[in-house]
Amino acid sequence: MSMFVRAGTFAVFATTLLILGGCAVGNRYDYGNAISGLPVSGTGKLAVDVVDVRPYVLSGDKKPDFVGVQRGGFGNPFDVRTGSGQPLATEMRDAIAKALQQQGFAVVGGTETAPRKLELRVFEWKTDVMMRMKTLYDLQLSIFDGSGALLARSTAKGEDVGSGGFESGNATNAARTFELRFTELVRDEAVRSALSARAP
Repeated sequence: MSMFVRAGTFAVFATTLLILGGCAVGNRYDYGNAISGLPVSGTGKLAVDVVDVRPYVLSGDKKPDFVGVQRGGFGNPFDVRTGSGQPLATEMRDAIAKALQQQGFAVVGGTETAPRKLELRVFEWKTDVMMRMKTLYDLQLSIFDGSGALLARSTAKGEDVGSGGFESGNATNAARTFELRFTELVRDEAVRSALSARAP
């Protein structure tokens, strides 16, 4: 009887490894539509930029579309990339721009002249998934006036851990985490005030 139990346990273990290995390759997460709403509203032109300063991207070790890793059955990591193939900064900016436009802002590119500028610096953003999903983040949101003077700044840094699963569920959880953390940055009183204030 014990031989059958051991054989059955091994079969379940082997099947689990096979499934995990098969689900680990070629995963993509879409951040371009991650934000459904923001706790701020305003009018006028607002320049928006996202700057990816993750060290492993700046060094060239990882490409700009890298968003994390999905681990196979033995813990071996496979890179996860953005859904569009565009840089992570581009997808994050798209999500932020769409959300701000819905709140009344006239969003323009980060290099364009505007009375105010919103800049998100991404010092870290990486998911790590096997049986559980870990998201490491280090974000800095800054609001500048038209001359480049800093009006407000907020930061969010930490590690979120939740359940891991298949690609679609992981992608949804990753997008929700970004929405949650960016919304947290915008909720900062000084940031909200700087964004909502009528531009000169």
